[in-house]
Amino acid sequence: MMVGTSTDTIRIGTDPVSALSAVATRAFGSAHEAAQAIFGLIHELLGLRICVLTRSDLAANTLTVLDASDRAGVGLVSGMVVPADEMPCDYVLRSATALRHHDLSDHPVFSRLPMCAQLGVCSYLGVPLRGSDGMVWGTLAASDTEQRETTEAHLQTLVILGRLLALEFEREEQRAALAEHARMLEERLAMVEVLEEERLRAVRLQTVLEAAATVSHEVNNPLTVLQLRLARLMKRCCPEDAETTDDLEVAFEAANEIHQVTVSLRQVVHPVSTHYLSGKARMLDLAASIHGGDYQ
Repeated sequence: MMVGTSTDTIRIGTDPVSALSAVATRAFGSAHEAAQAIFGLIHELLGLRICVLTRSDLAANTLTVLDASDRAGVGLVSGMVVPADEMPCDYVLRSATALRHHDLSDHPVFSRLPMCAQLGVCSYLGVPLRGSDGMVWGTLAASDTEQRETTEAHLQTLVILGRLLALEFEREEQRAALAEHARMLEERLAMVEVLEEERLRAVRLQTVLEAAATVSHEVNNPLTVLQLRLARLMKRCCPEDAETTDDLEVAFEAANEIHQVTVSLRQVVHPVSTHYLSGKARMLDLAASIHGGDYQ
């Protein structure tokens, strides 16, 4: 007999030990794949048609079906959430003890559980699932709507398979946690890169602003002297010397234009660059730099 998986088969035959070894040494692609392979193995070895892997929340009194194989058609599916205290799995979890009972309908407690009656569960085997920290977090159960003869050896087989499944699900949780950690690191690295880019941008802007302030200061000092001298010369110039007067007025106007440039340099708040003539060199766009923009 062979139990199928997505990429290979597990040969059972008449040697359960070999089948268990095949499952234990198999590299499964996911916890779901491992669960389905083990469920098939349980069906072939124990004859039970319903297999379910659950995680319980005792505080919320909920039992969540992580994975299931329902060959009896009772309606168990992955993601299903039921009241924990309405299933024998609750006893297995709370007592951390494996349970074997051939007919739940004659059990003094389990026979009165609403969910058991609804599903029509009869034969039952259940084992607790422990994490590497020793905490019991769920159960692996195999059952049937018909009475099936089970033995203590069957229960021990389920214990072994439960440990394998617990390991597979813990590995998957660890892989998911590592993937999430990697994603967070990637996001933080991206944030660091953005912050570093902003820091460099701020440094460049500060350098440009300091250069603009320095040029304004160093040019304005001698420019003030030049403007004063030109004004004095214009006052002393003879009215008849029109050519000299015109030259002085043009020079004085040019000095005023230089003064306006120095004033603009002191008003730069967000440097904006532009190409200088048709070359590759760049210069400040003073008008844009005063009103703000993106510095490149």
